[in-house]
Amino acid sequence: MELMRTVGPVDDRFYRNPDRVNIFDYEHSGIDYDGVFDFGCGCGRIARQMMLQAQAPSRYLGIDLNAAAIAWCQANLAPHRPGMAFRHIDIYNRGLNPAGSPAAVAFPAFDGGASLVIAHSVFTHILERDLAFYVGQCARALRPEGGLFRSTWFLFDKRLFPMMQDFQNGLYINLDDPTNAVVYDFAFVRATFAAAGLKMVRIIPPEVRGFQWVIYASRGGPGEAVDFPDDVAPLGRMVPPQ
Repeated sequence: MELMRTVGPVDDRFYRNPDRVNIFDYEHSGIDYDGVFDFGCGCGRIARQMMLQAQAPSRYLGIDLNAAAIAWCQANLAPHRPGMAFRHIDIYNRGLNPAGSPAAVAFPAFDGGASLVIAHSVFTHILERDLAFYVGQCARALRPEGGLFRSTWFLFDKRLFPMMQDFQNGLYINLDDPTNAVVYDFAFVRATFAAAGLKMVRIIPPEVRGFQWVIYASRGGPGEAVDFPDDVAPLGRMVPPQ
């Protein structure tokens, strides 16, 4: 339960998959779950649902900075699914890994082999100085053709904040721990994706106004990149874990 609290929801329905459905198919058709790279896997919420899919990944690698969560996944999930593995990456986080490296850390090898790269509720906690590096790492892990990168974001329009400098593209809500929640400018995120060789192919607006956007991207391919739709969701409150 303590590990579940570090990733957000603790309700069992967020960890189970009794109907054995492919968990992201409701968002995007045509996802290939063969080789999955999960950046920020936490205590295996998505991994646990995926290993119960009718189309379970033949290869899955989850990485996270929370060593306790990775140890739990290796002991309790990996033995039940061949090809599933979890690795700790030693990145600094004030609450979850205070002794970790303050510098950005490269991903374990999965170069160009992932049919699906996941970064769920990860870039909402990454500082602007490290953003381009980690978006680039996700692009590097992704297949050149046919792969999809699914990530979630808090977003705002910087044009509404005329006092911001050109080099300032993120908003922070916590003075003690800026990684608590990071909100990025729409145009800045688009430019960061483009610089990493990624094209946005589908964007799903939040279900609660101003909360998590879902962005699907690929490494090139035909057609133009899609644009951000309007956020017309109802107002609500979705506070992150403390």
